Amino acid sequence: SPSITHWPGSILSCGNERQTQSPVSSPDIPSPRRRQERAPLHMPLLTALPFLVLVVLSPAGGAFVASQIRPAGRCTLESNRIQIAMSSTPTPKPRVDFEKTETVGSTRWMRLETLTYKVEDGSERKWDRAVRTTKKSEDASDAVVILALLKNNHDGDEGDQIVCVKQFRPPLDAFTLELPAGLIDSDEEPAEAAIREFREETGYLGTVSGVLPASYLSPGLTNESACLVRLEVDLALEHNRKIHNNQVKNDSLEGCEADRGLEKILLPRKGLLRALHKHEEQGTKVFAALYSFALGMEIGEASSLSKATSNFPIVQLELDSDGNPAPETSL
Repeated sequence: SPSITHWPGSILSCGNERQTQSPVSSPDIPSPRRRQERAPLHMPLLTALPFLVLVVLSPAGGAFVASQIRPAGRCTLESNRIQIAMSSTPTPKPRVDFEKTETVGSTRWMRLETLTYKVEDGSERKWDRAVRTTKKSEDASDAVVILALLKNNHDGDEGDQIVCVKQFRPPLDAFTLELPAGLIDSDEEPAEAAIREFREETGYLGTVSGVLPASYLSPGLTNESACLVRLEVDLALEHNRKIHNNQVKNDSLEGCEADRGLEKILLPRKGLLRALHKHEEQGTKVFAALYSFALGMEIGEASSLSKATSNFPIVQLELDSDGNPAPETSL
């Protein structure tokens, strides 16, 4: 931590820099007169603080502060007789020692590992995680999640729709409502994997309009990551129009997905959150990313209507006499 010493001609100096003047020595128990003589040295600091804040926040003051940054990484502000210097010694960060990783068990698709990591004080801790056996490296993306919007859809109010899929998921023993998704093959880029997986699961031909960096789905449990890919589905194409109107069967669906009853579901972009609630009331589990997207859409719609973000009644709470949510509370 930075040392704090009183120096002649200065109000406050923090840091371990070598000073050109020697410190003022003082007895262990200063006399009342000495205290009275030294007290005024502190008063200008209290008086100057509001002025210093204004100076630092002003454009000229900010530029001056930037010009005083030293090459050694020490940040210094000098104004009249004031000097503040901060030490740049880095704080140790927790880090995993992958050489000590233990494999607890493994199947064709998943592996359970016990990690060893060090915390700031140098002591070691343990953490269990699940890893996909198809993962090529710690930083490699495992999968793609696809946000697909219909283009040139002339179905009136139903035209602005998002393509989702419904399927049975054994880990939940329930049907889920999700965005289309799938693993990235070893020879694929995320955009290529998204087009392939989207065709397999929905039958549509999509065009990539954006790819986001990898995000992590459950970082307390696994290092699995996925790239969110945005697709556009042009219903002006004859193939897409036939798939959309269920005039042809999707012959790209893989056997295991067909066995689990995977089907495409079209949901409205506007009012998506309400649509998801209806599916959940019927016992369908909703994918977290789809709920997050719907919540963001709801906030955006409320903000555009009210021109402010302070009023977006997403959750309406009915409180009982004790101030707790009543059973009739509705989303």
